[in-house]
Amino acid sequence: MKQILLVTKETYLRQVKSWAFLFMVLSPFLFVGFSGGIGYLSGAAASSNHDLAIVSKEPSVPAAFSGVANVTFDYKDETAAKEAYEEKKIADYLLVEVVEHQVVGTYVGDSNPSPIYRSQLEQALGNVQSQLNVTEAHLTTEQQESLARQPLFKEELESESDNMLMKIGKTIAPMAISFVLYFMIIMYSSTTAQEIATEKGTKIMEVIFSSLPARNYFYGRILGIFGAILTHISVYLVGGFGAYQFFYRFPATAQMTKDVTPTIQAVFGNLNGIVVFYVLFGILLFVVISALCGSLVSRPEDAPKAAQPAVFLVMFGFVGSMVLEQSGRDNLLMQIGSYIPVTSPFFMPLRYINGSVNLLESLVSLLMLIATNIALIYFIGKSYAGLILQKDDLGFMQNLKKGLLRK
Repeated sequence: MKQILLVTKETYLRQVKSWAFLFMVLSPFLFVGFSGGIGYLSGAAASSNHDLAIVSKEPSVPAAFSGVANVTFDYKDETAAKEAYEEKKIADYLLVEVVEHQVVGTYVGDSNPSPIYRSQLEQALGNVQSQLNVTEAHLTTEQQESLARQPLFKEELESESDNMLMKIGKTIAPMAISFVLYFMIIMYSSTTAQEIATEKGTKIMEVIFSSLPARNYFYGRILGIFGAILTHISVYLVGGFGAYQFFYRFPATAQMTKDVTPTIQAVFGNLNGIVVFYVLFGILLFVVISALCGSLVSRPEDAPKAAQPAVFLVMFGFVGSMVLEQSGRDNLLMQIGSYIPVTSPFFMPLRYINGSVNLLESLVSLLMLIATNIALIYFIGKSYAGLILQKDDLGFMQNLKKGLLRK
């Protein structure tokens, strides 16, 4: 057991310290952060030239216009605002004055404001007028509180809205699972197959196997890669939650994040523990298959080709799940594929999320997937020395047969 743990540790550290692993893990966050930063800076630069300057000496004006988008109070008089307007520093300006106890707003710009924006400006001016009327009427505190009393608006959403969110969640969640499976399997399968293929028939492996049983070495390699996969997914979960919290609290993205929160909740409401286990053991199964393919290449120079069989299986499962999911029916192919280990990671989560199968059926398929992983790891481990040390160029099937016969 100690030997297995040593190989596991060495494999895990080599995986997580590699530039390829760091790129795989960080690239989604870098892409989101870069895109968001560019969008924010572009929006900030553009908004500075599209602000409406509010010019007024009335103390109640800033509070009244606080709910209007893209306004600035940096210009204290009409002369400064007009100069900024002529220099294209602002898009337009609004002069707010009190003339004979009446609030007058004079808009200056190249074109008329949109009806919605005009309505917001008129509502803000109305608030200033109301505040002025209260002040000049010399009302008591109780009278002011009575006038300030607002109506209470309640919302009772009909079930159609909830149903729509549920449909959106059930549409996005399966696609997200399929894409995550596809890209992570491609990445780890290619890496695993090439690493093992480069060890094929080398003297260093003969030295290692002279002091360490080949099966223990193989078990350690698989456990180390599985640990890297767990780390990878954990970083996505923790990083995704942290990114959500940041965008939720960052003023520039807070409203947008609040708007999409119901959709996010609907999507993640479908991603329970069973779906996560399907992702984990689905990736592991293809990693083991890739390890077998890597051990069957004839020469280390053929390492880039080693992952091709596993990649073809992944593409079959991914494309098949997408095509059958778009059909909208729980057809026979989907049902059969849900219990075949190489396709069940793609098919069964889709059926489970859509309610086509119950918990028991999903657990049976998951146990079959886990059992296949264990059996395949044990089977390859027993014959790993024969697979990795034989150097004959006999073709895929002949290499497999000869490697299995050589213990």
